[in-house]
Amino acid sequence: MAVSDDRKFTRAQVYALLEGIKGLTLGEVDSSGQFVRAQKSSKITGIAGDVIEQSVFGYARDSRQECDIEIDGVLTELKTTGVRIPKKDLSKAIGKVGNEYNLYLGAKEGISITGVTFDPEIQLDFFSSHFWEKSEHLLIVFYEYRSYDIVPASGYKHFPVVGYCYNTFSEVEVSQLRHDWEIVRDYLKQVYAVSADTNDRNEHLQGFTHILRPELLLIELVPGFKKKVTGAYQKPRYRLKQTFVDYIVRGHFNKKRAKHEINLREPFSSFAELDERCRALTKLYGGKSLGQLMRELDITSKRPIKNLSALCIIKMFGADCNRLNLIADFTKAGIIAKTITLKPDGKRTEDMKLNRIDFEEWTDRDRDFEESDIYVYFCEHSFLCPVFCEHDSSDCLKTTFEGFKRFAFDEVFFRKRGQESMGRFP
Repeated sequence: MAVSDDRKFTRAQVYALLEGIKGLTLGEVDSSGQFVRAQKSSKITGIAGDVIEQSVFGYARDSRQECDIEIDGVLTELKTTGVRIPKKDLSKAIGKVGNEYNLYLGAKEGISITGVTFDPEIQLDFFSSHFWEKSEHLLIVFYEYRSYDIVPASGYKHFPVVGYCYNTFSEVEVSQLRHDWEIVRDYLKQVYAVSADTNDRNEHLQGFTHILRPELLLIELVPGFKKKVTGAYQKPRYRLKQTFVDYIVRGHFNKKRAKHEINLREPFSSFAELDERCRALTKLYGGKSLGQLMRELDITSKRPIKNLSALCIIKMFGADCNRLNLIADFTKAGIIAKTITLKPDGKRTEDMKLNRIDFEEWTDRDRDFEESDIYVYFCEHSFLCPVFCEHDSSDCLKTTFEGFKRFAFDEVFFRKRGQESMGRFP
């Protein structure tokens, strides 16, 4: 695969181009007239990327399954993505400027890589796949999406370019991406092997993206594979999960993170590996009380008793931190760890605390459910719950570890929640 001469750059040229637009709005950068189109259409998918590609790098947009540019001889995919400060961090960013402000920026959404290749004769090896060709070397340009509402295409002209980074994946991340890709490939191969007829095969494939979602660590398939009114089928693309892109974004703006990052002693390459790890830990520690676990795991913490169960799990996984959700292996894959303590009869001792409710969003009747924070929260995350049993409410050390429960919410859950949200508030 090769690119034309107008798409070949040196690293020095890329530096000059992108440093020259940092701090400018997309409207100020737009010398190719992309926002002229926005006067006629309120929705233009990828208009920010069009500005960077055509106004900064000087080449026309295309839909080829090939890398966009070449930098010092290295084929590189150019991606433009929005970042913003999560609502929960807004108060912390008030009064901050420059790098101190940028520390709070996170990913607005995932990054689309390329279309899913359905032909099993092509999808043979991960390292020769279109997905890997387009994701091995990424140049990511960040603009700040300064809104918590959906803005028309013309509104993007007010968003400033705040930075860029070259991204390559670690050895562990490559292994995780490969496992994700192979899960998709193997599923498609099975369907193609059973269904020779195209129409029959497409019927079998409807909804397969939702079936695979709970099994994928770092990527997701969007949009869902379904039949459109026209009779044609909507086909999905590979996209890096928002949680993974958020990890990349925060690592770029916080250069000190690597020094303090918490990783598992033994990383996992797939949810199947994580499940096997959990089964092994349950076999080793299941049925033991917190008192026994503290002795076996050499825990001498003076922390409140309430935190001991989580601390025991952290020790089981071989991590060195105070909270389960500080573990990078979990955060980048969108895994939320929540300890659950039940009573011997199976009833809960307390409710599980999740994301805060955004009442402004729930009262917005014009917002679609799939564009809401609550949808993104449950769709992007899965939950890993260490389960404990409380035998004596007056002596927490008698509480026993019972095992793990890992789950993700399925499409039935989302449809039900979407229907409920339609009658949110009067």
